[in-house]
Amino acid sequence: MVLLLTVLSFIGLASYLFVSGFHDAPNSVAVPVRTRALTPMTALRMSAICNFLGVILSGMVFSTLAHEWVTIPENVVGLGVLATALIAQCAWGFITWWLRMPSSSTHALIGGLLGATWASGAVGLDNFIPFAESAYTFVLIPLLLMPVLIFVLAWFMVFATGWFAQRAYPRTVNRVSRSVMSLANSIISLVHGMQIGQRATMLFALIMVSAGLAGSPTLTAVALVLCAVVLAAGTMMGGWRIGYTFAHKMVYLDPYRGSVAQGTTALTLLAVQFLLGSSISSSHMAAASVLGAGLNQRFSSVRPGIVVKLMATWLATIPATFVFSATLFLALSPLLG
Repeated sequence: MVLLLTVLSFIGLASYLFVSGFHDAPNSVAVPVRTRALTPMTALRMSAICNFLGVILSGMVFSTLAHEWVTIPENVVGLGVLATALIAQCAWGFITWWLRMPSSSTHALIGGLLGATWASGAVGLDNFIPFAESAYTFVLIPLLLMPVLIFVLAWFMVFATGWFAQRAYPRTVNRVSRSVMSLANSIISLVHGMQIGQRATMLFALIMVSAGLAGSPTLTAVALVLCAVVLAAGTMMGGWRIGYTFAHKMVYLDPYRGSVAQGTTALTLLAVQFLLGSSISSSHMAAASVLGAGLNQRFSSVRPGIVVKLMATWLATIPATFVFSATLFLALSPLLG
């Protein structure tokens, strides 16, 4: 049983990376492609390369920034929790991709872990708290506070920089805006790769410990490179269904406002990653900044129905993955006793 759960956990980890690649790719490429700052293939290649580098940097240079906020039993129950949580996260990623809705892979993973640990206690197995940090740190603040803050910041930056844009030639504004979006595409993808790399390293270590396997620096380095390759491969899939939602259907953006949205997202992700050392949802940040920048226009450019669906998806992520993971763990629990 341990071998089966170990294999399932590693397959779940690889699937988590691949799904995160194509599910989160629109966060960096949708707006530059929509405003013709980059061609689709160029944007994807840049994003895939930066995601790859971000994963490598997360393990080689910035490992001290990673918070090991997940705590699980170091036994077969822990493997069951990891396997079911990862499967639930991947399933939600496919569902939201099919619905064309951006969502947070981090919060989907959190919901999966919560559901599996609740089910473990419900059937009389290990009763434990899966997180080493307060829920405010990685749920309420990233889910509720940060999207509101970046929405307001993007709206204000359009207003604050509009004076300069109005006094420059339109061709100059468009050229500078497209350059900003190209740079922001790389920064968003790099930080996204770092965040995913930190989570992947943590999950890999938890799987190894729970399975009773001996690790080594060489094995960890090889696993890190494989994680980077899988994430980059997933990124090359594009995720255009999701990108079409918030770069085409949700709001209309010209190159100038697109650069404000992308630049705000990139700078915020950098600040949170390097100053706070914690991760936030790049999906939430990208969508909120696009909405904030697009709303600051003289004409109505936002479709409220899409915004409502987007927010409903965000709020449903943790409950949905909780239920799915708990159901899977309850079905698996007779084999874990």
